[in-house]
Amino acid sequence: MSAVLDTLTGNLMVPTILFFVLGLMAAFVRSDLSIPEGAAKFMSLYLLLAIGFKGGHSLAEHGLRSELLVAILAGLLLSFLIPFLAFVLLRVMARLDAMNAAAVAGHYGSISIVTFVAATSLLELSGVAFDGYMVAVAASMEVPAILSALWIAHRYSGDREATSSVPARELFANGSVLLLT
Repeated sequence: MSAVLDTLTGNLMVPTILFFVLGLMAAFVRSDLSIPEGAAKFMSLYLLLAIGFKGGHSLAEHGLRSELLVAILAGLLLSFLIPFLAFVLLRVMARLDAMNAAAVAGHYGSISIVTFVAATSLLELSGVAFDGYMVAVAASMEVPAILSALWIAHRYSGDREATSSVPARELFANGSVLLLT
């Protein structure tokens, strides 16, 4: 029982989780606590760079093997398709407007790096072996989900002229997509 409590405590005392709890508490008490826009943008850029760099490093370390390529292709396909399914479900079941449904759908296609880090930490604490290249798979899954969500948002933006073609330049020149790639 103490091993379970130690694992739980170790997972909950991670800075990412503690910041989440702080944000939750601030919202609950209706605090005026906020992160300045410039700092928030810097942290987002740093996180995207770190994800891409760590994924690339892991990929270089393991080399191109068939199981890696299959995992990356499966991740790319799933992260591209899930936002379309999520968008339809969110529009029908939650009755969200198109822009909010597209934004949430992009999150469903993407993976949660915090969840990924928590899961890999738990595996390491439990002594369960896993392939390190999964970081590369995680990093590769971000771009298709973002592209899908941006395309959906563009498609349903209400601008009939703009929706007649795929906005390839706007999609691929997006700062987040560029950093992850």
